[in-house]
Amino acid sequence: MSYIVGHPIKHPADFYGRHEQVTRFYEIIGGRQAQSVSILGVRRAGKTSFLQFVAHPSTMAQYLPDPDDYTMVYIDLSSCKGPADFYYRLLQRLKVALGKGKTGYLWKESPLGQTKLYDVEAYLCQFPGQRIVLLLDEFDHLRTEAFTHDFLTELRAMTGVLDYDLACVTASYWDLYTLGTRLGLPPTSPFYNIFYPTPIYMSALELTEAMALIDTPASKGGVTFSEDDVMAIQDLAGSMPFFVQATAAKWFQRIRAGGVPDAELIRQQLAADLAPYFDQWWHSFTTSERAVLLTVSGERPLTDLGYPPLELDAIVRRLHGYGLLYRADAEVCINGRIFQTWLRQYARQEPTQPVLPTPSGADLARIRHALVDSFDLDELRTLCFDLGMDFESLPGQSKPAKAREMVNYWRNRRDLDKLTEAIRVERGNII
Repeated sequence: MSYIVGHPIKHPADFYGRHEQVTRFYEIIGGRQAQSVSILGVRRAGKTSFLQFVAHPSTMAQYLPDPDDYTMVYIDLSSCKGPADFYYRLLQRLKVALGKGKTGYLWKESPLGQTKLYDVEAYLCQFPGQRIVLLLDEFDHLRTEAFTHDFLTELRAMTGVLDYDLACVTASYWDLYTLGTRLGLPPTSPFYNIFYPTPIYMSALELTEAMALIDTPASKGGVTFSEDDVMAIQDLAGSMPFFVQATAAKWFQRIRAGGVPDAELIRQQLAADLAPYFDQWWHSFTTSERAVLLTVSGERPLTDLGYPPLELDAIVRRLHGYGLLYRADAEVCINGRIFQTWLRQYARQEPTQPVLPTPSGADLARIRHALVDSFDLDELRTLCFDLGMDFESLPGQSKPAKAREMVNYWRNRRDLDKLTEAIRVERGNII
């Protein structure tokens, strides 16, 4: 099989596109001073393949003037049971990459299972001339109970040590502010300051890149796609690499078997076969993001949603960044007919809350009174923790002030259903 469907890309020759993202990555981490950067993308957007590609020696040699001065260390956070396990894995991989260090350096490593930040720092201090780049994949895993905001604080501290040069590259779906909030990290934390101001999105491939990903593997496998074949595959799949390869593989297999590909049959098959991946996306979207996707998939005007223009534009830009939408002239479209089919046939069946109109003042007052009348301050603090909010960063000191700001927080995100659902879990149907 010429197409790699599912597994991360290991060999640079099999990696297609992303020239803009790769160039920007090296501009950020290859400057005079190490800078950290966040990489964002939905599941199956190719984040892991991207990290493997930029860390490959041949890629580093192409983009860095002195590649031997850089050491890239890949860590999958989802395989780490907690901070001690993370630091142990990191330390072992650093030892493999950098060696033993200076002879006679006074440092005794912590016992197995108790590895700490200090162990990593003490080791790195032996290599002041090397730039260390930590590639932290599956950074969303920090939402588990094993990690707290203290871990983010330690990461920030590790990048600020003057005795060595270190940057962090995080790969996740959730942006760093959302992750930090879920861990109880205040929005004013210096952790965020070490990252480049704008993330690198694993967005859709350029059209020419998607075409190459369709055509080249087929040629290597002994099949020549016609121009119509390539255009039909791209129309079905859109331009996200995983879905391009999955669709092209179906087309390839049909031709290899001596048949004629049926675009409509493949569209329906893959809309069902790829549903688990679309489901993962769907469960991560906010209510407003779902509303936009359903509206666009139904080819209805987005103005029907009644969202403020600035808010609507922000949602569309975010979904475009993730590669799910694209603009054709002044029109916003779903990226790929397979995903559009799934949205039309399956997404509506999801047990999600309906898109609500802008809440009235009476609605907001009712939720606020429920918080004030049915929770004390400690209980509000616990509710905030469960919702991933930083209670202390909310303006005000009194219970009514905190309750008001909690309502404002979720109203501004057009996601009040999360707050009302949490209230009902704790106090029943009081609102």
